[in-house]
Amino acid sequence: MSLSFGILGFLNYKPMSGYDLVKAFESSLEFFWHAQNSHIYLELKKLEQKGYICGKTVIQSERPNKKIFSITETGKKEFLSWLAKENGEDLTHFKSAFLMKIFFSGNTPPAQSAKLLRQFLNDCEVYLHKMEAIPESIENYGSDKEFYQTIYWQLTADFGQRYIKTCIEWANHCIEILDTFKEA
Repeated sequence: MSLSFGILGFLNYKPMSGYDLVKAFESSLEFFWHAQNSHIYLELKKLEQKGYICGKTVIQSERPNKKIFSITETGKKEFLSWLAKENGEDLTHFKSAFLMKIFFSGNTPPAQSAKLLRQFLNDCEVYLHKMEAIPESIENYGSDKEFYQTIYWQLTADFGQRYIKTCIEWANHCIEILDTFKEA
């Protein structure tokens, strides 16, 4: 249901098309909430059926028609209720198949594990570079918002950057340890 609340959150700022929502997820939430296009469009249908959003088709002459979604009062109440609820999830535990592989990598040669970690390190560095675009995205999406609204966007972006930097530091540390096995 969290994807629903992400969509409601964006629509609470302004009406958007499905395409606009996909781009908004990609440019802001992706580092902590990945949503595939198909899931967003499926969720839009569900939200519309529940009466949380309503869609209006916009006829376009030079492009395909598009549907613009707006949050309804019922949807806004549901969204604000979700924001006000205490978080019932355990924030200290998460699942990671990658970390499980690392945990059991004592069953493989250290060089194989180091290769896996180098790929992880590379992916993190690429992702950190991609995150450099977030301040511009916040500026673009937040141009018509109050600063107190966009500060939360900046806080989550800061978390994402710090998290990825921590992953990079950790991966470098692990690789350094594993590389000592080559010398032995």
